[in-house]
Amino acid sequence: DADLLKKELGLNAVRTSHYPQSHYFLERCDELGLLVFTEFPGWQHIGDDTWKAQAVANAEDMIRQYRNHPSIILWGIRINESPDDDAFYEKTNAVAHKLDPSRPTGGVRAMKKSHLLEDVYTYNDFLHDGEMPGCDPKKKVTSDMEKPYLISEYNGHMYPTKAFDNEERRSEHAIRHANVLDAVAGQPDIAGSFGWCMFDYNTHKDFGSGDRICYHGVMDMFRNPKLAANIYVCEQEQTPVLEITSSMDIGEHPGCNRGNIYILSNADSVKMYKNDRFIKEYLPGMSPYKHLKHGPILIDDFIGDSFAQNERFRPKHAKEITDAMNLVARGSLNHIPKRLYLTALKLLLIYHIDFAEVTRLYTKYIGDWGGTATIYRFDAIKDGKVVKSVTKEPVREIRLEAEADHTILTEQHSYDVALVRIRAVDDHGNVLPFYQEPVRLIAEGDISIIGPDTIALQGGMGGTYVKSTGRSGRGALLLQSQTAGEIRIPFQIKI
Repeated sequence: DADLLKKELGLNAVRTSHYPQSHYFLERCDELGLLVFTEFPGWQHIGDDTWKAQAVANAEDMIRQYRNHPSIILWGIRINESPDDDAFYEKTNAVAHKLDPSRPTGGVRAMKKSHLLEDVYTYNDFLHDGEMPGCDPKKKVTSDMEKPYLISEYNGHMYPTKAFDNEERRSEHAIRHANVLDAVAGQPDIAGSFGWCMFDYNTHKDFGSGDRICYHGVMDMFRNPKLAANIYVCEQEQTPVLEITSSMDIGEHPGCNRGNIYILSNADSVKMYKNDRFIKEYLPGMSPYKHLKHGPILIDDFIGDSFAQNERFRPKHAKEITDAMNLVARGSLNHIPKRLYLTALKLLLIYHIDFAEVTRLYTKYIGDWGGTATIYRFDAIKDGKVVKSVTKEPVREIRLEAEADHTILTEQHSYDVALVRIRAVDDHGNVLPFYQEPVRLIAEGDISIIGPDTIALQGGMGGTYVKSTGRSGRGALLLQSQTAGEIRIPFQIKI
């Protein structure tokens, strides 16, 4: 998980959940330089005096156990999202400052203007609901403007999203993360923010989506990235990123209107092609997210100069028609802006366009049906070179992809376990979010599977775990699908 946070998502800090953390995780954070805000156990409830005494002891244990981890930058010494209790929290603060005077304290709350006994005001800001601003300003939240302010949670339960949800929801999920990140980055007196949360998780009967799973993550439970994960990956520079928030299939959208489609990339520019014809080059400065280095960029042109080149219209009128049709492509014929009526009337009078010609033009340049399959290609350009390409066209081939987080299993204190992430992709490597077919798992040699030997992919993704069995040697995991073929992952086991 530490490697995924730092290397795959490109993050620089993690807030741990409110229970004791594995030293293996914190050691890896130390090695990677992944900053840690960690907390002692508890969630909302504050008990009696005996309970409080145990909580103070827990805070002391946390600091004694973890204080030699240089990655830790902040001690959480309030029960997560609990009400004020000054006498109790004076004790937890005193313990923290006595045992480790080198680090500040914080305490996660879900209320504004709370009593601030800690060094940092840490607050779960769930203001953003798709329409409200990405975050509240510091002055509306903290009770002491002189002390630092940190957002400890956002999003999560505000918009739970499954990997197999429809495209509009998956895209909105990503955009909501961008909205908050951009808002926080635009307020220099907010020290930073932690999104809730990294991955989906099992929960109790009163929460979740009816299956006792919280789909709050930007990754699924097997750490496969959802669309929203790309919002974070775009902000790092080491790995080229290019993702389109749509499959470009019109049948996925109400009324066959694509709505808002975004380019997610950290490139210098992205060139868009339709059936190998250049449409438009998109630059980072075109993003409305002015506080993010690489914010989402809205695709606002599906036509380019095709009207001017191929039809009978003068350049000025060709541009007017192009703008009108691009607007309709994202919206609906039933909600055409009134300003377009004047354009339509003018073109009718000048060119004597009838309904049949309008239909022909729309079908040819926007509709993408009834003829040769439309192929969209996007090229990410960095330093003048294409560093990544994405192609979107109707699916012709389905295949399995799988990767293990490590393939040399080494037994030390216990058996070793490898996470295997599985995806169903098309012939261009795009994940197929509606592929839910079964995959059979077969362990060969000196490994065994943790979990069932047959799984169903969800949102075109899934996973399993394999472990060593106490014997040195070799093994392999065979994955079989009736419709997506089979692959084999070899493992080496060392005792």
